[in-house]
Amino acid sequence: MSHLMGRADLHMHTCASDGMANAQQLLDYVAARGHLDVIAITDHDLLEASLWAYERRHLYPFDIIPGMEVTARGGHVLGLWIERPVAKGLSIPETVIAIHEQGGIAILAHPGEFLINGDMVLRYLRCPQVLEEWGFDAVEVFNAGTMTPGNNVIAERIMRQVALPVVGNSDAHTLSAIGRGITRFAGRTADDLRRAILNKQTTAEGLRWSITDYLKLSVSSIPRRRNRSMVPSSLSTRPAG
Repeated sequence: MSHLMGRADLHMHTCASDGMANAQQLLDYVAARGHLDVIAITDHDLLEASLWAYERRHLYPFDIIPGMEVTARGGHVLGLWIERPVAKGLSIPETVIAIHEQGGIAILAHPGEFLINGDMVLRYLRCPQVLEEWGFDAVEVFNAGTMTPGNNVIAERIMRQVALPVVGNSDAHTLSAIGRGITRFAGRTADDLRRAILNKQTTAEGLRWSITDYLKLSVSSIPRRRNRSMVPSSLSTRPAG
């Protein structure tokens, strides 16, 4: 669709959760590259960095949407256009409702990722209509950083029988991965993007992370694992059960 000139990346992380760069570095990188019209910082179960960026949207030549990636029971949900945190640990339908109560848009992230969604992937394949029943506004069918081989192929297969809009995102944890996955839409602004999602007029495209992005993230996780291992056992949380 040649008229879908807008480029959005609606799934990326800062060091506030498990990304490598802070919000300032992320915004400056996108501005310097000039390859995106709309972005959303979606840290895991945190909204602070995204709101910090949103408050500075007038300083940048692209639109910024506030959002977060919510850890629901059975998967991850992107909540966009929200300004209050959504609690983690809710069921997927409850998470969608909580996002909608703020006037936000709920997007199912990487539905084909077995490492995160588990048995839910099989449920989506067998009965994809449940995504409509749960009230999702869109589904992420291209995720540039997916770990499971064939994740995006599975996502596309799930969506063959579902009349929901699709999005593509980078799921970037490193600066260089930003924009590797994008959502195409008519227009250039966040309002244009929202209208396109609601009207089911978006497409998804992109390339997988480079090996360098995976290596950077892998190396950066070593200090975090070491720090966790140094926590005295008396201060650690005992597993339930």
